[in-house]
Amino acid sequence: MSGPRYWLMSVGPVGILIKTALPLGEALGAVRDRGETPLFALSGVGPHTPHAARVVHVETLDGAGALWDGATLTVRADTGMLSAETLLHLAYLVMESELQRQGYMTLHAAAACRDGATVVLLGPAGAGKTTTLLRLCRDHGAALAGNDLVIVGGSPAAPEVLAGSRYLRLRHASLAQVMPELLQLFPARVGDSWRAKLNVDPAVLKVETARLPTPVAAVVFVHVDLSYPRLVEEPGDTLVHRLNLHENAVRYIRGTSTPWLLRDGQFGSYLPPLDDERAHSARAATLESLFARSRYVAGPPASVAQHLSTLFAKRAQVPVAAEGRTP
Repeated sequence: MSGPRYWLMSVGPVGILIKTALPLGEALGAVRDRGETPLFALSGVGPHTPHAARVVHVETLDGAGALWDGATLTVRADTGMLSAETLLHLAYLVMESELQRQGYMTLHAAAACRDGATVVLLGPAGAGKTTTLLRLCRDHGAALAGNDLVIVGGSPAAPEVLAGSRYLRLRHASLAQVMPELLQLFPARVGDSWRAKLNVDPAVLKVETARLPTPVAAVVFVHVDLSYPRLVEEPGDTLVHRLNLHENAVRYIRGTSTPWLLRDGQFGSYLPPLDDERAHSARAATLESLFARSRYVAGPPASVAQHLSTLFAKRAQVPVAAEGRTP
């Protein structure tokens, strides 16, 4: 194996310098070949490239371990135990810690953009985020800002969608209920409709992708259900939603040890949480800003999408008092 190289993983205002002999470029290519689009850019650089934090891979025959000092993540592992994709995953955790210090966070969400503003869709698996996103794009002139993973935040006075996964992860069971015309994308026989998922290039469905970043007009906790007789629209700032969104926001820098896997599937050694007080303060301010723009919308699929299509123009209507709330 060749000697170590330096790579810069970057998104928006943050860059993480990675030192390793592992083939990160090939690993990123494999991710793209699976139909996934990473949230970050990766490029080969020199050792003195400006960066916010570092990831250093040290080859060793003495097992595997990781150490985080607040600025550098040192991963000790034989290259036979550590894959390049795992190192990219660990580097993104460091990226997330730096993003959160600047008020950004990676959320499990979907986002649609139109008229220079974005509506962010939140909800548990099966709530209808992706199918609602599809309806907004195909029926209401929106563009895909992100699906599955979306980076949201920045200035509390003007949060934005910084980046998002640019592919559509479709669940067979969800399409069967609300968009059966798209089931043709799946094989004729599917054993487990709930677990069957497919990554689809937006272009296949004639869905355009948005230029980012774009400001957040609204944050919607969405629940699509054919059994609803009519649309339900309520404030989104509830205790349950606050707890759920906070859990969503810290999934990459959780307060317990951060899990990572070796090539044989076993868990790596203890890696301390990558959170800190600065990240917490910035995160709390961003969450307050998002809740100031939040709604809960539930009902039949077409009705939910129709209502959400009216929210792109709401960005200028957020009360000034709400913008300045602090926890």
